[in-house]
Amino acid sequence: MDFGKQIRQIRKDAKLTQEQMAAKLNVSRQAVSNWENNKNLPDLEMIITISRVFGLSLDQLMERRIFL
Repeated sequence: MDFGKQIRQIRKDAKLTQEQMAAKLNVSRQAVSNWENNKNLPDLEMIITISRVFGLSLDQLMERRIFL
């Protein structure tokens, strides 16, 4: 699974809209959309924030990106 699909799945598993996810992460809805559509990737600090907010270890987050 590419990173965009993974971000979308994390959001859907949490039953959030892009707007709601953006608010949780303190970013714009457009940023979430860009991640989901592989237009750009979150920086390392944001990846850490995503893992904390959604209860994933960095290992889980990166393993899901690499192996799914």
